[in-house]
Amino acid sequence: MGSFPTRLTSLIIALVLGYFILGWVQSAWMNYWLLADSYRGFATVIKENWSGHHRVVYRYVVNQKEYTGLSYRNREDPRYSNVQPGDESIVYFSVSHPWLSQLNKPYAVLEGWPILLIVLPLEFFAVMTFIKPRSKWAFNFSGRKGNRTA
Repeated sequence: MGSFPTRLTSLIIALVLGYFILGWVQSAWMNYWLLADSYRGFATVIKENWSGHHRVVYRYVVNQKEYTGLSYRNREDPRYSNVQPGDESIVYFSVSHPWLSQLNKPYAVLEGWPILLIVLPLEFFAVMTFIKPRSKWAFNFSGRKGNRTA
């Protein structure tokens, strides 16, 4: 594989993994605030999310301001585990950042960190391949052993 296809492939891999890492960072940030200063209220489920996976879109009000959220259904409380559009569910929102909410209270800030430990090195190698495809830190897409330089 030549330099351009190698760089293009590594760029695509880096972008996909980067998108995953960005989502994880956003989730950790939201979990932090929901654990630091969450308040429990009620939300009305508006609709099922198009992606499925037991995610719903909901609406809740804090200080006379309406917010919309997207979350998995509450897996802890059987009363709210199968809410449908029009039903109410418990919602946890941050007092200092009321637009941050979930129907489940998070367990920890860094949920899913073992997966991140796998993804971060892969992201590093994808970026290194994009920068310098012949580096010893680069992915070898050709399957051949060749002269690599650091």
